[in-house]
Amino acid sequence: MNLKKLIAIATTTAMLVLSASCGNSTNSSPGSTEKDSTPSPTGAYSDSVVAAVEGPKLMFSNVEAAPGETAEISLIVSGAHKNWTMCGIHVTFGEDLECVMDDPANNRISYELGAASKHSSGSVGMLWVNQLPEELTSNHLGCLFFTEIFEGDMGGDGEIVKFFFKVPEKAKKGTVYPIGIYYMPPDEAREDMFRNSADDLSLEKYAFENWTGGSITVV
Repeated sequence: MNLKKLIAIATTTAMLVLSASCGNSTNSSPGSTEKDSTPSPTGAYSDSVVAAVEGPKLMFSNVEAAPGETAEISLIVSGAHKNWTMCGIHVTFGEDLECVMDDPANNRISYELGAASKHSSGSVGMLWVNQLPEELTSNHLGCLFFTEIFEGDMGGDGEIVKFFFKVPEKAKKGTVYPIGIYYMPPDEAREDMFRNSADDLSLEKYAFENWTGGSITVV
């Protein structure tokens, strides 16, 4: 599969996910830095799919930033070196944060790929702008979607991607903005995923049951 086709797949996936997401709710919960609050992909897999004993561990960084500064949040993976080929992840953040945009007219966010994405064949990051589900708005969370694809199982361990958020000028010292995952189960036109070329759903299930949230703390 050539590079242009891979990028087209990633772009189409992002567009379908966001367009299908608008106005639809899910049975998941917004992310948190608390392990007990991680979303459970209940109903997303058949009863035969059991989470792996060990697998990809997704986590976000915890950073500090002053009012008006731009904070850099990393999405990091471990336990998946050369064992993943595609990801699609909804990332939540405090709604008062301003997600830095690359192409605002098309809702494309600014981001920077990390070492784990060294061999990436294509990636897309988009802001979910309209009709966020009540699960997010009631918890004062915004959301973006990031998807990436590789040619084969060339995804590495380490930083997958870095996102940029501007802290409000009037943010109070000590305010903590949570960063997490809003799990979207498989559907006809959308799904969150962390896949290898063998489509081992036990690894994917492990990843979405064991992620760790991050935060931006105002200093």
